[in-house]
Amino acid sequence: MNWLATMLLSFGGVFVLGAQPGPCCGPEDGSTQAAPPAVAGKPIEVSGKVAQIRIALGQGMPSFDLKHGDETTRVYLGPMPFLIAENFNPKAGQDVVVKGYKLEDRIIASQITFVAEKRTIKFRDDQGWPLWRGGFGRGGRH
Repeated sequence: MNWLATMLLSFGGVFVLGAQPGPCCGPEDGSTQAAPPAVAGKPIEVSGKVAQIRIALGQGMPSFDLKHGDETTRVYLGPMPFLIAENFNPKAGQDVVVKGYKLEDRIIASQITFVAEKRTIKFRDDQGWPLWRGGFGRGGRH
């Protein structure tokens, strides 16, 4: 493997590990993790409007604030290369339906539907695993 491939794989690993707030490496006892960390949260579906968007470099894991009723909840998305590949480009004020997993004060997105555009982007499979796991361009989107 050449140095560029090694660098890209290493860099890609940062995105995969950083894609999930909280523990990245499974149970503390060293055993293999049987379920993705996101499913530790409560499954949730929330309708609302996109508020502040945080997908710029230096702002941490890409996310946006979802305004629903009197509440605002941070919705975490996925790594930038995945968002770019999916042409994910939210605009403040857009009506969305977010399906995901509620963890304390945030939601880990599994699917977002843009209501007016009738467009849905999936972030996680039915078991809660990120669709970008396994890396980009290596058949990892399963």
